[in-house]
Order: sequence, then C-alpha cells, then structure tokens
Amino acid sequence: MGRLLKNISIYFAGNVINRCMGFVVMSVATYVLTNQSDFGYYSMSSNMVNIIMTLVCLQAWAAIIRFVFDYDKKSDKIQVITTGYFIEFITFIIYTIGYIIFNLIFPVRDAIELYILSFGYVLNQGVQFACRGLGKNKLYVISGMVGSASQLVSSTLFLFVFHMTSNALILAMAISYITQALFIELFLKSICYFKPKYINLKLSKKMLKYCIPNALNYAASWVNESLNVIIIGFYINQSSAGIFTAASKMNSLIALVMMAFNLAFQEYSFSINKDNVREKMYNKVFVAFIRFMSCGIMMLIPITSILFSFIIGPSYESAKELVPLLYIGCFLNSLQAFLGSIMQAEKKVNLLFISQLIGSIVTVFVMLITINFVGLHSAAISMIACFLIVNIIRIWGLRPNIVLRFNMAYFIHYSLMFILTVYIYINCSELINLLYCPIVGIYFLFCIRHLIKNLKHTISKRVN
Repeated sequence: MGRLLKNISIYFAGNVINRCMGFVVMSVATYVLTNQSDFGYYSMSSNMVNIIMTLVCLQAWAAIIRFVFDYDKKSDKIQVITTGYFIEFITFIIYTIGYIIFNLIFPVRDAIELYILSFGYVLNQGVQFACRGLGKNKLYVISGMVGSASQLVSSTLFLFVFHMTSNALILAMAISYITQALFIELFLKSICYFKPKYINLKLSKKMLKYCIPNALNYAASWVNESLNVIIIGFYINQSSAGIFTAASKMNSLIALVMMAFNLAFQEYSFSINKDNVREKMYNKVFVAFIRFMSCGIMMLIPITSILFSFIIGPSYESAKELVPLLYIGCFLNSLQAFLGSIMQAEKKVNLLFISQLIGSIVTVFVMLITINFVGLHSAAISMIACFLIVNIIRIWGLRPNIVLRFNMAYFIHYSLMFILTVYIYINCSELINLLYCPIVGIYFLFCIRHLIKNLKHTISKRVN
C-alpha cells in the first residue's frame, strides 16, 4: 500500500502542473476560437486520430507495460519493449500508405497536421509506456510537464501570432506528444535497443494475443467516452459539439486525481497479480478509491461554479449546466478504469472487451433515443448509463476469484448530500457556492478519515 501511495503522489504532483497548463490552453482556445465550430472540429478530429491509431497499431504499448512486469532481467524487459516497438513500426507503415491513398481520393482537412498528430501519438504512447514499465515514474511525470509546456507555448504562438484556427490546436497537441517522447528518450534511450536481435517473434505472438482484444476494448471505450461528441456534431451541429467539449474539459479537474491513481494502480495491480492476499488488497483500495473520488467530485461542483467563468470563454457559458451530470459520468468512468486494471492484471481481457462493447451499445442507443428530447444532456445521460452497466458487468465478471464489496450505507447518505450540492450549484449564486464549500469539505474529510489515518501511518513509518 505504501508503494501505491508513493506512486500516486508522484503522478499527482505531475498531473497538477500538467492540468493547470491544460486549463490555460483551454482558456486561450475558448477565448480566441469564439467560432464554436472550429473548436468542435478540433475535438472531433483529434478524438478520431486517437481511436484510429489505437486500432491500427493494436495498442501495442498496452502489451509493453503488461508483459514487462513478467520479467526481472533487464535483457528480457528490453525484448518486450523492442518487440512492442516493432509491432508499432510495422503497423504505422501500413497506416501511412493507407492514409496517403485515402487522402488522394478523399482530401482531408488539415491533412498534414493530422498525420503529424498520428505520428506523435504513436511515438509518445510507445515511449511513455516503456518508461513506466521500467519504473521511471519521475521521468515520466517530468516529461509530461515538458510536453504540456510545449503545447501551451505552441498553441499560444499559433493562435495569436499566426492566427491559425483548429489546425493550431491539432499541431500544438502533436508537438506536445513528440516533445514528451523525445525528452524521455534523452534519458531512457529505449529506441537504441530497436534492433533485429532484440525482436522476439514468439513473444510478439503472445503480445498480439493480449493486445488485440485490448485494442478492441479501447475502441469500445472510445465509443463510450468520445463518440458522443461526433453524434452531437452530426445530429445537432459542430457548434454544439464545441460547447459540449468545453463542458467536458472541466472533467480535467477530476482527471488530476483519476489519472494519477489509475497509472499507479495499474502498475501496482500488475506487480501483485500472483499474491494470495490480492483480493484483500483490491478491496482495501476499492473502498478508498470510491470514497475519495466520489467526495472529491462533489467538492468540485461548488468550486466549478466559482471558476467556470475564468476557465471557459463567455461564448461557451451554456456549457456550465452540463457539468454535474458529466462529473457523475466521469466518476463512473474512473471506476470502470479501476476495475479494468484488475481485469488486465488477472488477464481477463476478453471480458474486459465484452463489457466495453455492451457499454458502447448502451451509449449509442441511449443517445439516439434521447438527443431529440434533451439535446446536449443526452451525451452525459448516455455516459452515465454506459459506465453503470460496464461497472456492474466487471464486478460480476471478477467473481469468483475476486469479490469486491460495496458499502450501501455510504451510498445513501452520499446521494442525499450530492443532490443538495447540485441544487445549490444550479440555483444559487457563486457567493453561495463559495460559502457552501467548507460544508462539503468537512463532509469530505469525515468520509475519508480512515484513508487519512492510513496515510499518516505510512508517512510516519517512512520518516522513522
């Protein structure tokens, strides 16, 4: 548990800085790109690049971090990393040929920028997963700060000096990916091992067997998290997609903790997957995760009311009312990612994919039947329905090996407090929300008092 808390603190410190710079980028973008269609196009196109590259490259980077923990010798770890790079290299060449042919037949808007983004994404994913797999967490965190800083500088330059539009944000994101990867390689030098003698074809078959369903799982996850933007763009308009993207960016506040925890827990769950007491450890972390994340989200609601007008430009003011439902969806999303790490550690990747696939069907179905009635709210409603189903399937699917237990009494009093918080957020002024913050803060501390006690115990042990 102490190692998990240490890694969470490392990832959290880096995420705070990264997300702060991300909010500055968001503020610049929403104040400069008052044309919501440009912002909507950027969101739709960058999301499409992520999912296409994940499918094309079979998410080989996920196999890198999973298999590297199965070996103790550095030479064996290098074989895993190099074999993963080899899969990425071959698949990206195939993608390049297909992209050129497709663009000749159907010219793509911002084609060069999107190709650079594709390259940057694949390079970044491979290198950063190798970095984490080798235990270089601090290097990974610092590189993320460097990448975020480069995105902030380049996006500001492109928007203000060169007066670019959506292509400014696409290119800035590509630069951040490439900068982070190059910074890691400056110290890691993992690409130096990309030689034929380190490529293990037998290992590549095992990795492909693992990462193909994992890539399909990511595709289904992308449907659950990002397809709603594209559906809004087609069924309503790209301006509405831009408004929804601005609202969903507020989820970055939650991602400060969620990403830090999930990155650390993924490594932790892989390292203890053979321990006999792992069920007890999973439950201990599960309870702490639910309490901390759910209370943290409730704490963010009045804070969001205060900060929203500073972070998001006035052209996107209507996005504010979407935030509470999006926060619920984000919490359920973080929970399914937590359960997904356990399933990956237990190598239940097929059920991992099936749960996401069912969630994808729920996402599309709920959106299509509600979008004409509730408009943009349909995206958040579909997200909640989707991840609720995914979580139920995953908790059930982990049985009988792993039985996760949930405290129903906590759920009842939390739900009542959450409803009150949302009511104040929607109906009261920013001043009332500010005055309400200490009340939520006290409730937060009360709910996580056992976690605070454990944290103090861990810190005192390390000091002694």
